[in-house]
Amino acid sequence: MYDFEKYEKLIEDGLSEYRFHHSMCVAEKARQLAVKYGADADKAYLAGILHDVTKEMPKDEQISLIEKFDRELTDVERANHRVLHQMSGAVYVKNILGINDKEIIGGIRYHTTGRADMTLFEKVIYIADFTSADRSYPDVDIMREKAERSLDEAMLYSLKYTIREVVKQERALHPDTLNCYNSIINAMN
Repeated sequence: MYDFEKYEKLIEDGLSEYRFHHSMCVAEKARQLAVKYGADADKAYLAGILHDVTKEMPKDEQISLIEKFDRELTDVERANHRVLHQMSGAVYVKNILGINDKEIIGGIRYHTTGRADMTLFEKVIYIADFTSADRSYPDVDIMREKAERSLDEAMLYSLKYTIREVVKQERALHPDTLNCYNSIINAMN
């Protein structure tokens, strides 16, 4: 259904070796989680391949892409370059690559911040990015264990981890992350 080789070549040619390796690890993990939890495994694999497609694009080019095809950025988004690539990536995949699948676009769009009321597919991509084989941050083994038990349990743990790290670094917290945390907490109670 999808020309995986085409998109693998695109990111291999357009990203650093490190980012290419990471993207392929996320694609594999996304496929595994999709099979486990009942999402479309081929779509998950493709979203994993493309989730960081604009990660190494200069910040001003990402901003231009977002503002041309989507919307004006908020001050929090402009100040936090770590969330730009999820927005520019979704815009790039839809408007430049011509992939109009809402699940794939949503998975890419929210793989860093999350959002309130995430779909199963969006959770799969978010958790795949957090737990891919190349990840080695503190607590990654705990995250992988939680991902095997429950996507929501893994989401909650990852959100708490992210919020702590953002606060520790005195960076602005994207509202989508807080809304995602609140949504997961409310759903679990």
